[in-house]
Amino acid sequence: MRVGIAVGQALALAAAALALAHAQGTDPLHSPECDAARAVLERALDEAARKDPGSAARLTAARKQAMEACLGRESGERERSGAPEPAIAVPPAVMQPPHARAAPAVVVPQPPAYVAPAVVTTCDNTGCWDSNGQRINRLGPMLVGPRGVCTVVGGTVHCP
Repeated sequence: MRVGIAVGQALALAAAALALAHAQGTDPLHSPECDAARAVLERALDEAARKDPGSAARLTAARKQAMEACLGRESGERERSGAPEPAIAVPPAVMQPPHARAAPAVVVPQPPAYVAPAVVTTCDNTGCWDSNGQRINRLGPMLVGPRGVCTVVGGTVHCP
């Protein structure tokens, strides 16, 4: 029985070695196609470094060919491992204060026009006439205008 177990183990080891050798033989990074694509890519990189005309287009084509031959993919995107998507950093929102409304125009009232005090022009027994054409009636020693008692200073009359 021990011989059977040893033979079984030897067969298992041989199968594993054969599978490993087969897996190493199909490694796309060591394939002749990948080696040729890498050589073309190296030449394209040298041309791009020398800034030869048309080198950008050749470099792009050489990168795509090397990716297909060595990695077995057509796009440059990495394959997702199933891990969650990386966090996306979003800048904080900047709040602009609303534009303040223009203050209403302040209307500055004009000062009243200066009105020179009236001057007594002529008088009689019942009252006087002033320079504005108003009649100021005499009431005893006082003069009374349309709105009340007037003050007489010299020849100038101030009536309310």
